[in-house]
Amino acid sequence: MPQWVHNYRGSIKIDIDTCTACRLCYEELPEIFSDRGDGIPIVYAKVVTESLIERVFQIAQDCPSGSIILE
Repeated sequence: MPQWVHNYRGSIKIDIDTCTACRLCYEELPEIFSDRGDGIPIVYAKVVTESLIERVFQIAQDCPSGSIILE
């Protein structure tokens, strides 16, 4: 199991070229992700609160296409 970074201050991006529009991210974490209208997610949260950091890392790890990029 990965070590979680509890003070994450980076950015969250979606690689729309590899995303399969599985809806996992915005169904599991609607506080951060949203459907842009065609199944591809967008990141609409400007700030990731401390309470959501672990969930963001888990969703990125669970993404079947590896399209959630944490920088």
